[in-house]
Amino acid sequence: MGALLLAATPSPSPSPLPQADPSLGSPGFIGFVFTFVLALVVIGLALLMTRELRKVNRRARLAAAAEAGAPDAADDERADQGPDDGGSAEPGRRA
Repeated sequence: MGALLLAATPSPSPSPLPQADPSLGSPGFIGFVFTFVLALVVIGLALLMTRELRKVNRRARLAAAAEAGAPDAADDERADQGPDDGGSAEPGRRA
């Protein structure tokens, strides 16, 4: 068996992988700027979506409390939340 392993011919070495054309270069500064702006847009959209979902959940909770016959609890929660947009209580500032 050892002789059989020694007699086996090795497989040919693999051909080299094709290399990218060096004259094409990299995406450069424009690619970086585009990726950075795209990341900022995605982060901004995620923050806006989170804010809107919190508003929807709060309104649903208030509606459920009002239907359950506890309007005082709904009014207390609304007073605790501040302005209707869910932001801070500072005038002229929007959260």
